Amino acid sequence: MSFRHYALTLTGVAQRLSTVLTNTEVGGPQDVACRQIILAADPANTAVVYIGGSSSVSSTSHAFSLDPTQATAKDRETIGPFDAGPVKLSEVWAIGTADQRLMIGIVEY
Repeated sequence: MSFRHYALTLTGVAQRLSTVLTNTEVGGPQDVACRQIILAADPANTAVVYIGGSSSVSSTSHAFSLDPTQATAKDRETIGPFDAGPVKLSEVWAIGTADQRLMIGIVEY
């Protein structure tokens, strides 16, 4: 098992988390099974980041949101840990204001 971290610069349109990888091919050699994914909005962000399970993720259709602008809002979330049925970065989507960042930590199997 190993831990890795990435910073995804958002573009303003839905994007797979796997776009942070050098090889962005879905199912490619870098798109590995994750035991756990930790997501956090960059503290410097000024807008909400929305996380979902498809390219249709939006401010009105998402699994959860990360909001660094509100003291009581959640600015980090964890997916997993999984003992079985792991998730890959390519299966998780994010959308947020262009040039904002999403911090990603993964624990690989």
